[in-house]
Amino acid sequence: MIETQIEIAAPPSRVRAVLLDSAKYPEWHTSIIHLLEPEDNTKTLATLQQGDVVRCDIEGMKFDAKITENSERLLQWQGPPVFGLIAGLHGFHMEPTQDGSGTVFRQTEVFTGPISFLMRPSLLGRRVMGQFGRFNADLKRRAEELE
Repeated sequence: MIETQIEIAAPPSRVRAVLLDSAKYPEWHTSIIHLLEPEDNTKTLATLQQGDVVRCDIEGMKFDAKITENSERLLQWQGPPVFGLIAGLHGFHMEPTQDGSGTVFRQTEVFTGPISFLMRPSLLGRRVMGQFGRFNADLKRRAEELE
């Protein structure tokens, strides 16, 4: 599993609002996530439910993923298997800090499949951790500047 975490000085509701407004990503994030949009254009990221499809372009990898959970504290999707060799369960987790004034934002990816061992943080997963870290930092800046 790959996991990164950052503390954001903004409530989870604001972090979630920024995260789910993917149309504005180009204003604050341009390096990794280029597209997150519902397959059904009558829905928004906020209204997607389990089983709905989200279109993704993550650093040039274009794919459709199925939403497994979309709640106040978690947006999670299951990516499709790549050649039957590897698939990823991606999550954006938003928990209130102990004092309730901020958010602990975690980004996770659980890889499965015959070659999933290559995605350990000590191997190819190191690059993914760096990508997650950059996105997290961009999200933090955006959510905090909207205060």
